[in-house]
Amino acid sequence: MYLHITGTNVRLLGSMHLFPASSRRTPPWIEQAYDWAEALVFESDAPTILPFLKADPQRGAQSLASFLSADTWTRLQAAWPADGPLTPLADLRPWAALIIAPTLFQQLVEGVEPRMLRWATGEGKAYEFLETAQEVAGALESIPLDAVAAALELLMADLSEPQRTVERMHEAWLDGDLSAVHRIAVESPMFNLPDIRRTILDGRNHMWAARINELLARPERTLVVVGALHLCGPGNLVERLARSVEPVFAGE
Repeated sequence: MYLHITGTNVRLLGSMHLFPASSRRTPPWIEQAYDWAEALVFESDAPTILPFLKADPQRGAQSLASFLSADTWTRLQAAWPADGPLTPLADLRPWAALIIAPTLFQQLVEGVEPRMLRWATGEGKAYEFLETAQEVAGALESIPLDAVAAALELLMADLSEPQRTVERMHEAWLDGDLSAVHRIAVESPMFNLPDIRRTILDGRNHMWAARINELLARPERTLVVVGALHLCGPGNLVERLARSVEPVFAGE
């Protein structure tokens, strides 16, 4: 989960963006990684995605409702927030509904990135991002609608799955067990559908690898923080970088 790219001043940290509400503690190795770094690099600036969540009515976007069963659509609408930036559901891009829906059935608290960003802002530590919100939205827009619909149908068929998955994944993550993190992920409907995995993980890994390679000559100690799923499974970020890495242990 915490790797040093050999011969450089760059390290990779596999994070969890959100923690189960029952486990709020920041693991000590997260604080250790933050303290080591002189500069931080995160995936993207999450709040800046908000303007991209809703479809442009002028473009005649296809309706998610037309791809779902009537029962799934009704149940999803009933679970959706009554107000706020994510409403109404019918106005959201299908991919936005896909990434938000599981969180409606989870008890969560902020994970690694929000904590590190707060620390960095308070201390004046430099940080930047691997991708823009527009790039994230463009990638997610490429997920086929039938894959979005399939994932949402599976979600609504087992509403307890998202909480079970995040708790199991968090436990494996705390143990530093990347193979277990990957095994748990592929059992989840979200990542068991090839089109979704290719977009959310594989395609972004390819893009990030090129951008991280540009960081490797930096003299300052740089910590790149990405979701742990990007570091495991076929086509993972370490494979894409094609550089040797070494695990970082406590105190290093």
